[in-house]
Amino acid sequence: MENRNQNTTEKINNLIDIAEDGKEGYENAAKDVKDSNMKSSFLLFAQERSTYSSQLREIVNQLQGEAEEHGGDSAGSMHRVWMDLKSIFTGGDTDAIINACITGEEAAVKEYNLVLNDASISESYKPLIMAQLNGIEQALASIKSQVQK
Repeated sequence: MENRNQNTTEKINNLIDIAEDGKEGYENAAKDVKDSNMKSSFLLFAQERSTYSSQLREIVNQLQGEAEEHGGDSAGSMHRVWMDLKSIFTGGDTDAIINACITGEEAAVKEYNLVLNDASISESYKPLIMAQLNGIEQALASIKSQVQK
């Protein structure tokens, strides 16, 4: 049981890092985008990711594990995706910002699906993870709709 809890804790910590990276990415995007509607959307998405992180930390606490502080190694690649894209934000190019957000969210969707399909993750945690994935997919659809305008 302890091994399963440890595996689940590692996977959930990975999702915490993803949520924190998304929050930071959206905060950066909101600072640099000129359109007030997009700015508002990005701030909303950042708040959602903060909520996701808090919810996931509760799971780690239930497992009597230790929630990693942001910047841990478990999701280093996701962190690099958002941070590499951060440099795009500084130019204020709306299309580049939107594309950076799309790339970050597509990577998040992939990671969330991996956790949801992991048989070692307790079914009791999957509804929350699925709800968060749905929120990420909705944000992604919203952002993609900006590209078509």
